[in-house]
Amino acid sequence: MEVTRMEELSSYQLHLHQPLQTNQVMKLYKLVSKSNQNVYVHQNHLIADSGHLPKLMSFFLLMDINEPLVMIIDGEEVEQTFQEIESSWKDNIAEANCRRRYTDSIINSNSSIFV
Repeated sequence: MEVTRMEELSSYQLHLHQPLQTNQVMKLYKLVSKSNQNVYVHQNHLIADSGHLPKLMSFFLLMDINEPLVMIIDGEEVEQTFQEIESSWKDNIAEANCRRRYTDSIINSNSSIFV
């Protein structure tokens, strides 16, 4: 029996109380590179695709630690991926909240969605 996995799109708001270390950014990059998911980080005028290491590193070098960042995860098993990221960043995260969560059926039924 084939298991059908549902595509999801979720966004999370994270407040960091200290910058990430290079190995934490690398772990995010490696996680995204080996998965069938897209993970984006956004803050003010900065946005980076976590699958592109130079852009990801630049994002975390330029981000404002005093402002929250938004992480958007698109693909299968989104919550599991976020929990893995949150776990590897646990010493740096002051607060993390899910902003929006969309399932495949919601994404396909709407012409536009807000993340």
